[in-house]
Amino acid sequence: MTTITSGPLSGTLRLSDLSLRRRPYLLAGGLSLLLLIATVIVQPATNWSGQIAAFAPLAIAAMASTSSVLGGGIDLSISPVMALTGILYAGYLFPAGLGGIEALPILVALGALVGLVNGFIVVKLRLSPLVATLAVMFIVTGVNLRLADRPFTVTGDTWLRVVSGPLGPIPGGLISIVIVVLLWYALMATAYRRSIYAVGGNDATAYSAGMRVAAIRILSYVFGSVLAVFAGLSLVGLTSSASATTSSSYLLVALAAVAIGGTSLLGGRGGVLGSILGAAALFLVQTLLSSLGVPGAALPLIYGIVLAAALVVGAAIALRRTKR
Repeated sequence: MTTITSGPLSGTLRLSDLSLRRRPYLLAGGLSLLLLIATVIVQPATNWSGQIAAFAPLAIAAMASTSSVLGGGIDLSISPVMALTGILYAGYLFPAGLGGIEALPILVALGALVGLVNGFIVVKLRLSPLVATLAVMFIVTGVNLRLADRPFTVTGDTWLRVVSGPLGPIPGGLISIVIVVLLWYALMATAYRRSIYAVGGNDATAYSAGMRVAAIRILSYVFGSVLAVFAGLSLVGLTSSASATTSSSYLLVALAAVAIGGTSLLGGRGGVLGSILGAAALFLVQTLLSSLGVPGAALPLIYGIVLAAALVVGAAIALRRTKR
């Protein structure tokens, strides 16, 4: 085995390794770019406005999942909250004449309540985030099945229709993603940014530094559930319908996007940009395989391979950083 110890190539490798360690989202970005080029070559006549609209719920779900992960936890209830949002909007609020923008604070408050329950169970009762949010996932799923004994359909024009079509030259799905990104960075512009990274990296050190570790962790779950509401509304705008199982496919794929985007599942490292790029990579894999006529049954296998490869590369980068 030959080891390169000097020369231009060695310097290039060190530079590349340094860039990936400092900006782990570059791996997902490079993969997304390659997949995008391949998709354009295979299917040059792609309706990109429609594709971005279909991508928006996954991107927002990945951002929602990132919130709790950064704080050293995990939230498995993101997908059921998306479904609950759609059910309440399409099945109850819209028929009652509350289908306008006035529905948003109602749904956001409900999403925040679910996140508050998650955070309370994890932080105050000191249960495993995996077990606690799994229990909440089952509860919310049960509520969804109770509320939606049949699929609901939204008829007529609503303010959510902008998601499924362009607004002038701008794809509606892109507008949805940008709104959520702005919400994310508005929160991160406060002292919360430093706190969540500190708590996710080492909660004992954060506590000794005077940070309110419990409140910060609870807020990470609340904010994630609020973003899940936006993901659910984006999905309703795309499909004009809602059911108890509408968003079930987003549960693990969103978490996979977070991992592929370079956010550490142990907390304290990563960000929303990586999650969006990770979601883009998974979405483009699906689009490319569909263009090539690959059966949908092969998709979980491909997802698994992509995720495993990203985790191996991420672990290798983290190991090199530790040794240095």
